[in-house]
Parts: sequence; C-alpha cells; structure tokens
Amino acid sequence: MADYPPAAGEGGDPMTRCATLLIVVGLVAVLAVVPARTAAVRAQVIVISDGRPTVSVIDAASQRVVRTADLPDMPPWTWTWNDDNNYYDGTYLWLGRRNPATQAVEAVLVDLNTLRVAREVPLGTDKATLYIGKASRDGTVWVSKHASGEIAIIDRRTFAVQMLAIPVNGGSACDIDLAAPPDGIERAFVPTDAGNTVLSIDTATRRVLGARPFPGTRPYMLTASSDGRQVWVETRTGNSVAVLDGQTLRPLAEVPAARRPIVGTFSPDGRLHFVGHADDTVVVAYDTQTYREVWRAHVGAYPEKLGVHPAGTFVYAILTKERAVAVIDARTGRVVQDIPVGTNPVGIFVRRLP
Repeated sequence: MADYPPAAGEGGDPMTRCATLLIVVGLVAVLAVVPARTAAVRAQVIVISDGRPTVSVIDAASQRVVRTADLPDMPPWTWTWNDDNNYYDGTYLWLGRRNPATQAVEAVLVDLNTLRVAREVPLGTDKATLYIGKASRDGTVWVSKHASGEIAIIDRRTFAVQMLAIPVNGGSACDIDLAAPPDGIERAFVPTDAGNTVLSIDTATRRVLGARPFPGTRPYMLTASSDGRQVWVETRTGNSVAVLDGQTLRPLAEVPAARRPIVGTFSPDGRLHFVGHADDTVVVAYDTQTYREVWRAHVGAYPEKLGVHPAGTFVYAILTKERAVAVIDARTGRVVQDIPVGTNPVGIFVRRLP
C-alpha cells in the first residue's frame, strides 16, 4: 500500500514536523532582514523641482513626503544637473542652479535641517548647466561647467573659486565624479560628450593623466565606484554603458541598456550598479563583477536620476513626467510604490540620518 502524507490534524512524523518548522522559521527570519535593516538605518530622500514645491523631503521609513519648501529666487533660477553623487558635508547639500535670462550659474548650500539656502557661491556664466561632484580629499569641491569646458574648484572652507580649463576636444565638461583607484592617486573623471573622450585628472596636481577615446559614441555621463576601480560611462549613442578601469581607463566591459541611459549609481556595498534612462521607462541593475543584467524595472517616464537607500534595500527613481518618485526593491527590481511629490522632479539625493 502506498504511503500517503497524514491528513490535517493527524500529526505526522515528529522529525518531519520539526524540519518543516525550522524551514518556516528560517524563511520568516530571511523575510524580516530587509525591513529590519531598513528600519535600523534612518534616511531621507531629498527631491528637487523647478516647480513648487522646489524641495520635498521623503521619510524613507514611511515612504511619504513629510516636509516641503519653496526656496527663494526660483524662478528665475532653475536647477542644474543634480543627482545622488552631489557633495554633502553632513549639514549642507551642495546644489547647482542657473538663471536662464543671464546665464549666471552658482553653487548653493542648502541646509537640510532648515530647508533654506545657507550660502551662494557664484561661478560665472554657462550656456548649459553645472555638475557637482564629491569633495576632493584636499578640501575642495569640483564642479563641471558644461558648455564652458572648465572645472570650477571651490575651497569648501573659504569658498574661494579657481577655474581649471580642460581639453574637451571640441565637446563639453559634461559630468564629473571623483575617486581614488588602488594606486592612491585621486582622480576627477570627466566625459566630454561630443569630444568623444573621458578624461582622468589628478586632483592634486590638476594634470590630465589620461584621455580614453570613445569614437563616435559621445560619452556624456559617468559614475565612479567608491574604491575607484570602476567608472561606468553612459554614451549618447548606442544605448549602452561602458565600464572603464579607474586607474588606467582601460575598457572592462560594455553592457546594453534601454533607450538613452543617462545616470548611474552604486549600491552601498558596490555589488550592483543601477542605471536610469532619459528616453525610456526602465531602471536597470547590473552585477559589477560579471557585468550581467540582474533586473530591469519598469517604473514610468522618465527615470533620469536615481538614489539608493543607505541600507541598500531600495532604489529611488525620479519620474520626470509623472510628478512622482518610484520606490524599487533593490534585490528584485519590483516596484514597491510611487510617491507623489506634486510637481515634476528634476533631482534627487538620499541623506543618511544620524
């Protein structure tokens, strides 16, 4: 006669029941890891817009907007390119803005506790936009002036500004990020877009160390890993992302993306790289060791800029045409929810709270 499992209420073998109980307990423990880890790390998502409100603060625990503010002089000022790689000193978030009527550009220090502008640092004029990178270890903040083809270097203590002209090869200073590869030399990485090169600049000597050619592909945005080993470069043509060795600029890989990949950011442990798009509805996650696609999340139009929860649990994507921010499970790519912000967002920053 065949052996059948016991009917409900009949008990069954004690060892089998014990093993089943252990499996269930284990699954519950695993499922509890992500929310527990997220709750242990407090964070806020700062969203900026050219409309009102100009600044929205999302509590990362409740995933709701908890504060808003309208910063002065906006308009006529509008935000320049601001993403999750902008410099933050623990109190002030350094953002860029531009006056379209005068082409004046400036860095502004926004106090994230009061949501007020604490300081304005004029940077001359530019016909396009600014990009603010992480702070250099020598106490300066490096800012790309797009159409000017130069870097504004701001002393973060005195706010004195020096200008550094760079060889953009007929293109522009289209983005900037700083990191120190294994050789210990801190570099500023700058893509030149129509110049078809990516530059590597020694932040101490301010000398160009290398220029990687990108024939005909127009590299226009990039992000360096925190250890400086990789630089992920979005190209304007070909719908792909190139991965370079941060020390040598040697190509490591080229990965396919969706339409017009435009900005990337890393998970806190550096194992994943997330890419947003300016002409598509998806965010794509890649394994930084194998360069393989891990997931592709359909979030809405258009997820140009991304931020990552400091616990590594969620990815936040601004939806530039949907007046909202998408919340994505960083492990699976599942869209958890959309958070309305009342206006089309243009920038994002994730702030870890003490």
